[in-house]
Amino acid sequence: MATIPKLIRKLGKEAYNLYIVGGYIRDRILNKEAKDYDFVVQEDAEKIAKLAAEKLGGTFVPFMAEKGTYRVVVGDEILDFTNLRGEDIYIDLAHRDFTMNAMAIKLTDYFEFEYIIDPFGGMMDIKNRKIKHVGVMTFKEDPLRALRAVRFAATYKFNIDEGTKAKIREEAALIKQVASERIMNEIFIILKEKNSHKYLRMMEDLKLMENIFEEVAKMKEVGKCYYHLTNAWIHSLKTVEEYENIINSMRFPKDVYDIVSEYLARKLSSDNKVKDIIKLGALFHDIGKPESIYIDTENRVHFYNHEIKGAEIVKKISSRMKMSKKESSLLKKLVLYHMKPLMYYVNEGPTNKSLFRFFSELKDDSIGVLLLSLADFTATRLNLGKEEDIPKYTDFITKLLRRYVEFKETQEHLLSPLDIIINFDIKDGKKLGQILYEIRKNRFYGEIESKEDAIEFVKERLRIEKI
Repeated sequence: MATIPKLIRKLGKEAYNLYIVGGYIRDRILNKEAKDYDFVVQEDAEKIAKLAAEKLGGTFVPFMAEKGTYRVVVGDEILDFTNLRGEDIYIDLAHRDFTMNAMAIKLTDYFEFEYIIDPFGGMMDIKNRKIKHVGVMTFKEDPLRALRAVRFAATYKFNIDEGTKAKIREEAALIKQVASERIMNEIFIILKEKNSHKYLRMMEDLKLMENIFEEVAKMKEVGKCYYHLTNAWIHSLKTVEEYENIINSMRFPKDVYDIVSEYLARKLSSDNKVKDIIKLGALFHDIGKPESIYIDTENRVHFYNHEIKGAEIVKKISSRMKMSKKESSLLKKLVLYHMKPLMYYVNEGPTNKSLFRFFSELKDDSIGVLLLSLADFTATRLNLGKEEDIPKYTDFITKLLRRYVEFKETQEHLLSPLDIIINFDIKDGKKLGQILYEIRKNRFYGEIESKEDAIEFVKERLRIEKI
């Protein structure tokens, strides 16, 4: 907050040409810390931004120069300077998104509440925790604002005004005009909320979801079968909710808790974590069902290999929405493998061989697949009114997570490559790698427990080779 008084001093008489606007005022009213500042400049925003960068020791960035916006970065703070739109500040504020962001105060009046310029009742709407659009052109001027309304509802726990909801529904298709990167940035902010399922449902209610992801419409048409009483889309939203319940409560033994916590907190990009992508995996795990419908001779509906088709579809979505390679790879794995744990369960558990192969293929992403499977199963059983089945499957998944802890432990060699080279005179790299792999596999099977066991295993293997 010391930035503003310092800016006033450094700019001198130029400070009289600036207004503070938007989110900074909103956050001050809410007593929230703000590190982003938006200024409206009455004359030349570029000139003032360059002057501010010089005086504050910051970096000047022509952020959106084509729209008259220039950015100054000072440490971890961002100051945006934009040319005044229209003849005065009132016209400028009329072009803003929501009433809570359509307030201004002269920089030199900082920060006296009685001097806040509030032509649309933003202060009252903040008091009432309400998100209300400013005017009839709000969403036409920038269709992303419809999604931002949901994002603000999620991050501030505000309610969207009913009139604003109606306007968003009416103009929801405009979101198709927005660059996918901007859309995904807003969606990931929503997904970071602990109970993001509420706001994904809000996106659905406001008709945004199917206008962003065209595949959703088909999911609404299919899904009812012996295992589901609802369509694939309603089930998928419920799966997100159950996944969030699982990771919010984290009722696992300590060894499992530790490995799951570390995995979920892992960063895949500068802002997004594994736990965020798993929410997308839960949302789209059944996206292949519309392309995989099969009706048997008894007129029962099946979705054979829908996970394979689904993996192909989410790969296209990831590309279309400009997701990073790591995010795209994880999302595809989650959809492709989400049925595997359930198949183990219905076949009375995996063999050591199949489980070792599963863990070897997915590595740490085995954890994500197991959590998604548990959420999927829980959502299904709750919908069928068979809650009594959930504890048994939860125990099953917990046991598999424990087996993964054991799998990770086998990464540490009982015998190092040097041990094997020296003691058994093995110099062939391929053969050495195979022996290390077999020791690890048999440790996982429980057949090798100590260094001595490993030595005996290698001796026996080499003896058999000579026969």
